[in-house]
Amino acid sequence: MPYRSKSLLEQWVWEFAADAEETPGVIEVLQHDGGAGADTGLVVMRLNDLPSDIFLHPVGPGDPRWEVNFGPRERDLAMSAGRLRGLAKELDRAAALCEFFESKSEEHASGASPAPAA
Repeated sequence: MPYRSKSLLEQWVWEFAADAEETPGVIEVLQHDGGAGADTGLVVMRLNDLPSDIFLHPVGPGDPRWEVNFGPRERDLAMSAGRLRGLAKELDRAAALCEFFESKSEEHASGASPAPAA
């Protein structure tokens, strides 16, 4: 599978944000060394209702699946029902972004162009 550079991931984030009705928090692609000096990029979502960042990355080399890792927290997390609903909405967007990356990774691996919008 061709590797996903920081600039390619930035393009995918831009596409996702352009198509999304709403993207809570901030999505950023950081420089990341994927081994052997390869620039693979690392996607970070900084959520409004979670005091730690979440990181999105491919499961492994050549694998189009992506996973989400939650950054560490220093203390227990307590929140109101309203904040919990906000967090649920943010996590739903994180899941949608993860699925979007999986779809884009499959296209990228096959060298296929995305299907035209109907």
